[in-house]
Amino acid sequence: MRISKDEVTPKLQKIQKEIYLDFQELCKKHDIPFFVSGGTAIGTIRHKGFIPWDDDIDVCMLRNDYNKAIYYIRKELSDKYTVYDCKSKDGYVMAFSRLCRNGTKMQEDADTDSNFTTGIFIDMFAYDKTTSDSRLFKRQIRRTWLIARLIVLSKYKRPKFPNNLKGIKLKIARIICVFIHYILKILHLNKRVLYKMYLKEATKYNDSQYELYTDFSYSHPEKVLCTYDMIFPLKEMPFEDITVQMLNNADKYLTSQYGDYMKIPPIEKRITHNPGYVDFGDGNIYRKES
Repeated sequence: MRISKDEVTPKLQKIQKEIYLDFQELCKKHDIPFFVSGGTAIGTIRHKGFIPWDDDIDVCMLRNDYNKAIYYIRKELSDKYTVYDCKSKDGYVMAFSRLCRNGTKMQEDADTDSNFTTGIFIDMFAYDKTTSDSRLFKRQIRRTWLIARLIVLSKYKRPKFPNNLKGIKLKIARIICVFIHYILKILHLNKRVLYKMYLKEATKYNDSQYELYTDFSYSHPEKVLCTYDMIFPLKEMPFEDITVQMLNNADKYLTSQYGDYMKIPPIEKRITHNPGYVDFGDGNIYRKES
């Protein structure tokens, strides 16, 4: 049965909450600490649940815990879930991973040359250590940013561009991306090779004594920079009819990213994943009108 646009977000939220509960149960079983972030963290504090127009759940872990979570998901939950990451899924090119429910399909409405679909998902992000030397930190950001973009271009020659990029600048950017795409193919720099390069750069300080952590897959890693005591000890907070794990100093963390995150944004800034197609796996299908 085809469903309307107004029905999509509530149905996605319901399934994503179920995915989260299964993930949380697995993490508690194996003593894997994690916390919600982004719009999920804002929703927890500001709305005591989902932001009404949000259609996503984000969870974060330190790198070792992230690897451990993926290992146990694949070992114990493979009948119900699939982890999409650069290592395992050919068309997937993000530096973070997604926990996708089997039997469902979702395609984001992205301006790319891809028809790649996942299942309905929650996003999983890894936090790595970084240096307190601002010069070296900025260099690490530049390098991970560049490699992450090359990962996308190694697979797709028409990535999604910012909405404010238009006219001749957009045309030039598209030409450059096509050129880079074919150069990477000639050099045999596929996404798995590039992802190894990304991990090497992102994790280079993980064995150090530094107590600074960030997510290099985020668009602005400097805005999600955390000290250990900003993250731990974790707090349990109500989220609709369940509870979620929140980092210790959520206010400082969210203010760095969003400023006054308690202020309701205007309608034009209420961002969703805006899926182009969703198969909920129960006979209900949504397809965006062209």
